[in-house]
Amino acid sequence: MRAWIRPRRGPASSALELATDFPTPAAPTDSSSDVLIRVSHVSLQFSTEMLIKMIPNLPFTGPWIPELELSGEIIAAGNAAPAELRDPGTHVVAFQSVPGPILLGRGVLAEYVRLPGSQVARIDAGIEMASASGIIGSGCTALKMIRTAGVREGHTVLVNGASGSVGSVLVQLCKLRGATVVGVASGGNEAMVRGLGVDEFIDYTKHSPLPVYLADQYANNPFDFILDCVGSQALFTNSPAYLKPSGAVINIGILEGTAKTAYNVLLNTLLPTWLGGVPRRYIMFNTPPLRDDAIYLAHLIEEGRLRIPVDEVFGMEDAVHAYERIATKRARGRVVVKVRGD
Repeated sequence: MRAWIRPRRGPASSALELATDFPTPAAPTDSSSDVLIRVSHVSLQFSTEMLIKMIPNLPFTGPWIPELELSGEIIAAGNAAPAELRDPGTHVVAFQSVPGPILLGRGVLAEYVRLPGSQVARIDAGIEMASASGIIGSGCTALKMIRTAGVREGHTVLVNGASGSVGSVLVQLCKLRGATVVGVASGGNEAMVRGLGVDEFIDYTKHSPLPVYLADQYANNPFDFILDCVGSQALFTNSPAYLKPSGAVINIGILEGTAKTAYNVLLNTLLPTWLGGVPRRYIMFNTPPLRDDAIYLAHLIEEGRLRIPVDEVFGMEDAVHAYERIATKRARGRVVVKVRGD
């Protein structure tokens, strides 16, 4: 089978190679709970583009295959797999557990993938496969953010990065919960973000610095929560001017880089107010995907209540260009690689 591998560390253009004779995973045995999937589409992660450059190859791990989530169809399944996953041809979304791609190189950017049934969810055959491939990463992250915040009807929420892969789902989920949503993105993405249902739109390129504008406009009607998909430290530092004392900034972005973001997280969560700490809650967490969440999100899509925006779909041979698109940080929704040629 074909699979993208990373023999060396560096930018995607020099680090990735398309192997054409990579061993296809074996079919699951009768007693196994695994399933063998023919991959249709893979949604790329911004974090993977960084890891390709940063993480060295570890000894005894074999070729390093990137990526975490996919859409595809069942080829074979063990008898212990969930009943709804045993029929060949069943459309599914699936995810690799995070330590696999990072530590062992067992990613999913390949024509066939074998995974435990606990990491696979059936989807309706009518769901478009490119969009479906982004359900788990974007959706599970967005779900955890609004659940952590406790977003509900009557709340006013600021979504920073509302045109991105997670932000675009956040806007929709917050609206489904009855919240008023203010979306922040560049002016070129205004039509897209308004189409997702925001109540107000802010073009950050016209209102810089953004915290000054927010303080001027929302001091008398502060936000209940700020959901930051970008990672702006200034947005949190200045938040008392536009965020309720009972509110919180929930951040998943790393705009200022990994090391600086790690420092900011420690500062934001541990520094007491009497030493200059910001008198607002700050929350940042990892977001391992969950099968139950994927099933819930797939139902919302089937019902027409949620959509996963796709920025661009690249062919399997053009995966390097897909990573270059991710690196621009300008993608409107998911960047997807179509693995199957048919």
